[in-house]
Amino acid sequence: MTPDLDFQAPSLEELQPHFPAYEITAFIAQGGMGAVYAARQVSLDRPVAIKILPRQFGADPQFRSSFEAEAKSMARLNHPNLIAVYDFGDADGMLYIIMELVEGKSLHHSAYGRAIDQEEAVRLVAGISHGLAHAHQHGILHRDIKPGNILLGPEAVPKIGDFGLARPVGEGHNPDEIVWGTPGYSAPEVVNNPGEVDQRVDVFAVGVLLYELLTAKVPSEPWQPPSAVSQCSPEFDRIIRRATHPSPELRYAKAEDLAKELDELGDKLKKPVLRRAKTAAPAVAGRSHPPVGMRSATPAIAVPQAKSQSVPLMGILAAIIVLGVLGFILIGSGKGGDDQTSATSPKQESPTPKPKLKPKPKPKPSPVAEIPEKKDKPAPEPAKPKPVESITQALVRLQAKLKSGNLSELPKGTVKRGTSHYLLITSARSWIAASHYAEAHGAQLAAMSSKEDLKWAVSELKLTSPCWLGLSDSGMEGKWYWVDGSAPSEDLWAAGQPDETTSDDGGEDYAALLPDQSLDDMPASRNLPFILQWTEGGNTGSIARQLERVSASLKAKRPVFPAGTQNINGSRFLAVPESMSWEQANSLAEGAGGHLAVPSSQEEADWIGTSMRELLDQGEGCWIGGRQKGTATPVWTFVTGERFDFVTWAPGQPNPGDGSEKYLQFGKGEDSAFGYLNAAGGPSEARFFLVEWSAPSRRNMPSAGEANRPAGAEDWLVKYRQIFRDGEKASHERWKRRHDKNIKDFISEMRSETSTARRFSREAEKLIDGITDNMKEQGEIPASLNLPDWARWAGRAVEKEHERAVAKQQGIWEDYETDFEDAKSRYCAQINKEIRRRQAQGDREGAAYLGREEAAAADKPYFLAILDGEFPEVPDGLGDDDE
Repeated sequence: MTPDLDFQAPSLEELQPHFPAYEITAFIAQGGMGAVYAARQVSLDRPVAIKILPRQFGADPQFRSSFEAEAKSMARLNHPNLIAVYDFGDADGMLYIIMELVEGKSLHHSAYGRAIDQEEAVRLVAGISHGLAHAHQHGILHRDIKPGNILLGPEAVPKIGDFGLARPVGEGHNPDEIVWGTPGYSAPEVVNNPGEVDQRVDVFAVGVLLYELLTAKVPSEPWQPPSAVSQCSPEFDRIIRRATHPSPELRYAKAEDLAKELDELGDKLKKPVLRRAKTAAPAVAGRSHPPVGMRSATPAIAVPQAKSQSVPLMGILAAIIVLGVLGFILIGSGKGGDDQTSATSPKQESPTPKPKLKPKPKPKPSPVAEIPEKKDKPAPEPAKPKPVESITQALVRLQAKLKSGNLSELPKGTVKRGTSHYLLITSARSWIAASHYAEAHGAQLAAMSSKEDLKWAVSELKLTSPCWLGLSDSGMEGKWYWVDGSAPSEDLWAAGQPDETTSDDGGEDYAALLPDQSLDDMPASRNLPFILQWTEGGNTGSIARQLERVSASLKAKRPVFPAGTQNINGSRFLAVPESMSWEQANSLAEGAGGHLAVPSSQEEADWIGTSMRELLDQGEGCWIGGRQKGTATPVWTFVTGERFDFVTWAPGQPNPGDGSEKYLQFGKGEDSAFGYLNAAGGPSEARFFLVEWSAPSRRNMPSAGEANRPAGAEDWLVKYRQIFRDGEKASHERWKRRHDKNIKDFISEMRSETSTARRFSREAEKLIDGITDNMKEQGEIPASLNLPDWARWAGRAVEKEHERAVAKQQGIWEDYETDFEDAKSRYCAQINKEIRRRQAQGDREGAAYLGREEAAAADKPYFLAILDGEFPEVPDGLGDDDE
C-alpha cells in the first residue's frame, strides 16, 4: 500500500482518550506510514512506543490481515536483541502496535561512512546474529537487515527492528510482491530465485553489515577481503566471505552458526582485563542471561554498586520466601550432604519431597541468608521497589514542557546556579547531535564564560572525561564564540589550545571541557558526554536566538554565524532541527539574513547529500530552497533565482500528483534511496531545514536572457550517451571484437573458396566484392546471401562456410544478449527519469525530444550505434510530443 503523504499525526491530546491504559508522553516521529509516540504503560510502569498507522491502512482488509499476522508473529519472539512487541489493535480506525521503547539511535546514524573498532563490530554483529537465530527458530525471516533497521539501546546493545518485510520461513513467494529488502544487502537469490529464499538471505545481509562496519563500505566486485581494505584481523575474511557467498549452499546454514563463530572470534580479539576471582557461589534460579552484545566496559551512566546488587538479592529472597511458604526449604534437612536442598539451586526437575526432620540438625552456612527455624509463619513479602526514572526517561516525559519553556520540573541530577539549570548527559554524542538533542529538549549546550564557571561545573557535575560545551568556531575560521554570542577569554583554554590542527571531518571546531577545568578543541565527529543548560526567562544560546543575532551581525559587517555552521567554499550552511512548514522555514531563514539552502555547485551538492544522509533518519526530511512556480507550465526554481542545476531526484521523484507538492526537500524516496523530493510544504513533512548564507558572486546565476531551466535536452543527451557508453565499454567491445573477427574470417574464407572463379570472371569478382561491402555496411553476416541463379557455383563453394559463420555469429550474440538488454533497460530508465524531471520542470519540448530517443533506443541497430560511440540522430515522429 502506498504511504499516505497527507497523513497528519494526531496530537497527544487527541490520542490519549483512545489509550486509557497508557500515559502518552511525547511525539517521536512521523512518516507516510504512520507516527510514533513515547508512552508509559501505567499498570506496569514501563516505557513503550506506540506506532499509529493512517486510517487508509485499517480500511484495507488485506493489509489489516497482514498487519495482525505480523504483530502476532513478532509478539511470539522474546530476545534481548529483538525489539519486543507487546500489543496491537485498532484505535478509532487507526491500526496501532505497542512495542518496546528503545532510547537510542540507529546503527546507520551512529556508524554510516565510518569504520568502527573490530572488537565493537564483532560484538554488535554477534548480538544481531543471536537475535536473528531466535527469530529463525520461531519461523520468522527478517529479509531487510541493514544498519537503519538496527537500533542501539542502553550500553549500545543492538536491537533488530522493522520486521515490515518479515514472513514465515518456508512460506511461498507471492508473485505480486515487489519489495525485496535493500539493494546491496540482498542476497542474489532474492532477485534470481525469490521462491527459494530462506534464513540464509538474512545471513547474507549480516555478512554485508559486518563488512560495512569494518570498512565503511559494502562489498563490491571484484570482492576484496575486509583486511585488505581496513586494519581488521584477517580472521574476518573467511567469516564474511562465507556469510556473503553468492551460493546459498556455501553460506552458513543458520544464523546461530554465524553467531557462534563471531562469539569465538570476539573472545580472541578481547584485550586482557583484570577480573575478580570467581567465587563458588551457586547460580540463582531464574536469573536471566544478559543481552548478547552488551558492552563489557564501564557503562556511560554509572550505576551504584549497591543498587546493581539489589535486584538479584531481591530475586533470591523472593525465591526463598515462596519456597518457604510451600514448606520445601528447611535448613539442615535431607539425607546427609548430598540430599540437602538449597534455595539457590539452579534447577529442580520434580517437586522436592517433604524433607525428613532430624533431631538437632547440624547448621550449615547459607550462601544468601539465614532462614529462621520457625516454619509455620512465612516471612513477610518484601515491598516492591519503586522504579527509578532514568534521566533519559525523565527528558522524554518532560520534553513538551521543557520545549515550551516550562522549567517547573527538571530531571533528577539537574543542578541550579544563578538563574540557570545544568544537567550532565553521559550518553556520548557528536557535537552536532548533542546540540540538536539540547534544542529538542528546550535547552542549549552550556555556555561558561569564566574559570570559576568551569571549576564549578567539573566539581558539581563530577566530570571525569571531556564533555561538549556550547563553544565553536565553525563557519568562523578561528574566531570562537559561545552559543550566547560572547567570545571566550584566552585563559579558559588548555596550554597550546586552540590549535590549528585539522581532522578528517573538516577541522577541530568545537570545544570540550576537560576534567582539569580547561577547554580543548576537538573534531565534530568525536562522541562525548555533554552539558545541557536551561535558563529562566529563555536560553540566549538557543538556535532561534542565534539566528536572530546573525542578521544584526551581517548588517554591522561583523558576521557571527550560529555554532554548528559549516563553511563550504565561502558559503555557510546550518541544519536547524525544527519541524515547520516550508514557508515558515523560508521566512525564518530570510529573517536571519540568509535563505533556504541552494546547491550552487557540484561541491555544495555533494556536501548537502553527504551531510543529509548522516543527519536524517528513516521518514525524516529537510527543507531546501526550491519550489515550483507557474500553473499552466510550472517550473522548478530556487529562491535565489539560480539555475535549477545540481539536483538529483530520489527514485520515483518528482511526483507530479495533483500539483500540490511544489516544495523541495531532501530525504528518502523509493527503495529508501536518498535524493530530492517534492512535497506539499506542511510542518509534519520535514524534521529539519537547511539555512545558507552566501555572497551573490558565489551563486550559479543564469546569464542575461537565459531561462531558468535545465540544460538543453540535446546537450544533456550528448553528455549522457558518452557517460553511458564509457560505462558499457568493456562488455560491448568484448562482443564487438569477437563479432567483427567472425565477419573478417568469413570474408577471408569466401574469397579463398571463390579465388579461381574470380580470376576468370569479372562478374564473379563484382559479386563477391558486393557481398563483402554489404556485410561491412550492415555490420553482420546476412542470414542468406541471395545469390543469383548464374552464381550457383558460388553458393556451392561457400554454403558450408556461410552456415558455419552465421551459427557462430548467433552464438556470439547470445553470449552478449543479456548484457545488451540490461544495458538498454538501464539506458531507457535514465532517459525516462530525465523525461519526468523535465515534465515537472515544465520543459515539454525537451521531454518530447527525449521521449523520441527512448522509443528509438528500443531498436537494436540504433542502440548498437550508441554503444559504438556514434551519435545517431534522434528521429522525428516517435514518442508522444505531449508527454
